[in-house]
Amino acid sequence: MHTVIHQLKKLIGYSFICIILSACTNHSASFAYITNQGEHTVSVIDLQQQKVVKTITVDTAPVGVAVSSALKRAFITNVESASITVIDTASAQVIKHIPVKGSPVGIAIAPNNQALYVADWYGNRIMAIDPLTYQTIQSITVEKAPAGIVISPDSKTIYIAARDSNEIVALNAKDFSTIKRLAVGSHPFGISLSSDGSTLYSVNVYDNTVSIINTNTWQQQHVTVGDHPYCAVANPENTTLYVTNTLDESVSIIDVATASVTTTIDVGETPEGIAYDADNQQVLVANWGENNVTIIDANTNQVINTIPVGDKPRAFGQFILNTKE
Repeated sequence: MHTVIHQLKKLIGYSFICIILSACTNHSASFAYITNQGEHTVSVIDLQQQKVVKTITVDTAPVGVAVSSALKRAFITNVESASITVIDTASAQVIKHIPVKGSPVGIAIAPNNQALYVADWYGNRIMAIDPLTYQTIQSITVEKAPAGIVISPDSKTIYIAARDSNEIVALNAKDFSTIKRLAVGSHPFGISLSSDGSTLYSVNVYDNTVSIINTNTWQQQHVTVGDHPYCAVANPENTTLYVTNTLDESVSIIDVATASVTTTIDVGETPEGIAYDADNQQVLVANWGENNVTIIDANTNQVINTIPVGDKPRAFGQFILNTKE
């Protein structure tokens, strides 16, 4: 092997051969974990192959997703069986079902991988679970019907959409003390945070709006989108926001700087979960009513593919895992 490399160096130069070797050893891979509530499975999509490569049976009525590349785990909330399924993403195998009391819906893992946060919809509480031991670290009652949940980049703040209280609740992750309760639009459900943590997005279902919130000043702007919006995600630069509109079968694209909708893209029936694939510069949308996932090119804002998945896909949360192979 050393002789071959030495000969290649003579032929094409040292720098170029180093580039070849680096490319061979730093291959990245991206996978989407789509919860199929109607059939109690998770579809694993290889985003480079653009197809489902594995279907994993979980517990009853999976909804929420949180992934960790460092832990090589995908965590799935099962609302009807009151459990969290843990998937080893390296083997694509279920390794644990964590029982929880209540109805887990929203789920997020802290960027430092120290805690998994779960929103109990009917119990009006937030739980912190150790992602390695699966033990509950802390639990607190919050406002009514907590749904979407996201964690700040420094892992210090938990943001929750309290649907039936029409507000966002910010908690200190260390002791679960309340930092802020902020009134937003009617029935906030999905929430999203910019990659730098400076901007929080609340999707207000009954108002057909999105609240754009400055997390430093708590000032907010409201942007009107389509009918019954559900979830949102921003690109890594926080210049563009993508919002699913369940009753319009569309995605609204918002220019964040001007707080205005620039275009609307038709997708599948009843689009719900949405996530941004930074590796491949594309946006994925889970279409509940059509049992498929729409892929949008983030550079052209054009639909480039539709991938069939399981029955009633929701994919509520951060469902794209980017890894290095």
